Formats: sequence, C-alpha cells, structure tokens
Amino acid sequence: MTIEGEASLPPSTTTIVYANQKSGGPRVFGAIAVVFGILGIVSNLQVMSSVSEEPLALVFFGLGAVANGLFIWAGVLLWQYKKKGVWVGFGSVAVSSLTWALPFILLEAAFSGEAGGIIASIGIFIAGINAVCCGLVVALPLLMNGNDLDDY
Repeated sequence: MTIEGEASLPPSTTTIVYANQKSGGPRVFGAIAVVFGILGIVSNLQVMSSVSEEPLALVFFGLGAVANGLFIWAGVLLWQYKKKGVWVGFGSVAVSSLTWALPFILLEAAFSGEAGGIIASIGIFIAGINAVCCGLVVALPLLMNGNDLDDY
C-alpha cells in the first residue's frame, strides 16, 4: 500500500491551537484534604464531648477543629485549581501542629525528670508527623503541577 499525492502545508490563514489540559493532581489532593479535614473535625468534636470539664483541653481541641476546617477550605481551593489553597493549607498545618505539640509540652511540667521530657518528645514527634503528612498533601499540587494552579 502506498500513499499518493503531494505534500503541502496548511493554508496561511489556518491557526492551529493546542489546548493545554490541566492535570487532575490538584483535584485529587484537594479531595484528600477535604476527607482528612472532615475526619479531623469529627474526631475533635468527639474528644471535645468527652473532656467537656477541662477548659484548656476544650481550647486545644477547638483550635484543632478550626485547623481542620481550614484544611477543608484549602482542599476546596485546590479542587478549584487555586494556588491560595496551598497557603491556606500551610497555615492550617501550622495551627494543627501547635495544637498537637502544646498539650504534651504542658504535660511535661506535671511530670518530674526524664518522664516529662519523654512525654514532650512524643508530642513533638506526633506534631512533626502531622506536619509532614498534611504539608505534603497541600504542597504536592504546587510542586508537581504548579503551572496548573491559578494565582487568584
């Protein structure tokens, strides 16, 4: 089988437009952030109902619920391909890390010697794991598909 005919270029009035399709990465990570945020709010509200007598615990778990609400908002913004979602997510991770670490650090004063240091170290370790995992959820869309995110 052979192809017959002459090679020709398209007419000069023809414009070829290549559409750059946005990747699905920000939508996937946005959905993950929304799910993590909802699970976080549910767990914070559940714990708040069981420690209703301790005002300081209510403050920490209330801040945790706010941080998870911000994480949901960040997920929605990422779903909409907004770069602002990354920065809202980082703010949420910062507040969440503080709400994880501070109670353990405050518990350090209640224990004497090495036990207090171990308890504070556990809290800081948990806060670090939280910051890395949740930080990656909001940072990966920017790192992988930064050109797909809108500035506004």
